[in-house]
Amino acid sequence: MIHKLIWMGLVLAVLFLPACGVLDWGMSRTGYLSNYGSNGEQIYRTGTSVSGPVDHTGGDFGGMMGGGGMMGTNQLACADCHGLDARGNGPMMHMAQISAPDIRWSTLTEPESDEHGAEDGHDAEHGMEHPPYNEESFKQAVIQGVDPGGDALDPLMPRWQMSDQNLADLIAYLKRLS
Repeated sequence: MIHKLIWMGLVLAVLFLPACGVLDWGMSRTGYLSNYGSNGEQIYRTGTSVSGPVDHTGGDFGGMMGGGGMMGTNQLACADCHGLDARGNGPMMHMAQISAPDIRWSTLTEPESDEHGAEDGHDAEHGMEHPPYNEESFKQAVIQGVDPGGDALDPLMPRWQMSDQNLADLIAYLKRLS
């Protein structure tokens, strides 16, 4: 009788724990979760790639995020500020909303127009901040913290240390969100 109960308990644990997220049978060879549709999605949502954490400098929000990450971890992710849908609906931090931009690829690469009809995305006289992003300028923004017009991004934006492949995967994911 006791053996039957132990056996039933093990069967229930095998079925129940993965469903609750306690166990993940889809681990990659490196031990990082692989339950995302792509490496780019994993980077965007968790700040880790299939090969491990993506390092960053800056963007610590003055300690507002309990050590750098949303849940008190040291790992930041794009989604922490830009939202799961990349529309820039950032989180509330100490009664203030973080104003992170919409980073869906269609938004980043769309020429902005102002009330005077300028559509090149760069018209300082009428409040345009920078030209539209392309893959190269996006990489510069992520790694160096510089927009397509050459201006520094907000100091809250982390500067990421990413491989070319991880950047390509992240861009591919953002293109799918558009």
